[in-house]
This record gives sequence, C-alpha cells and structure tokens, in this order.
Amino acid sequence: MVKKLIHNIMIAVKGIAHGFSSERNIKFQMIIGWLVILFSIILKIPRNDLILIVFVSFLVIVLELINTSFEKLIDFLHPARHDEIRKIKDMMAGAVFLIVIFAVIVGILVLYRPLLSLLKVF
Repeated sequence: MVKKLIHNIMIAVKGIAHGFSSERNIKFQMIIGWLVILFSIILKIPRNDLILIVFVSFLVIVLELINTSFEKLIDFLHPARHDEIRKIKDMMAGAVFLIVIFAVIVGILVLYRPLLSLLKVF
C-alpha cells in the first residue's frame, strides 16, 4: 500500500516536472507563484492572507496543467485544425486567464499595505 502510494506520488511529480520543463506558461506561472509566496513570507503577512496567496498561486498552476493536458489530448485525438476545437481551446485558455486575473487581484489586495510599509522604510 505504501509502495503504491509512493509510486503514484512519483508519477504525479514526473507530470509536474514535465509540465515545468516543457511548457513556458507553466514555468513562468510556477516561478511567479513561488516568488509571490516567498515575498509574502518575507513581508510577514497574516497567516490567513498567506494561505490565500498560496491557494491562488497553486490554483493558477493546477489549472494551467489541466489546460495544457487537455490541449495535448485534443491535439493527439484530432490533429487536424477544426473551428470547434479551436473554440474549446480558447475557452480553456480563457479559464486560465480568468484565474490569473483573480490571482493578481488577490495579490494586490493582500500585498498592497505590506508593500507600502516596506517602501516607507526606504
């Protein structure tokens, strides 16, 4: 049972690593997410705010992994260009974009005051 769990975790880690190494958007979003989390820790934001920052950062990455997986699956199953498939891909990209906008808004709302306080020190 433990062996199977470890095996499943390794498969998941390989999938994340593959997304990070092969997809520019995932790499960018992962780096930005970790930097925002690190910056939030350095600013010593309240715990609930940090939980929110971590949540939206992971949400962006998870949704981008799902989007990329669906796009690759669609391309594999239907390699020819088709207007309806383009619309599906556009909607998936739109979902990621909305989550990114949400994450930016949360980041601004949570980090605005701590960032202002930091800038006053300099």
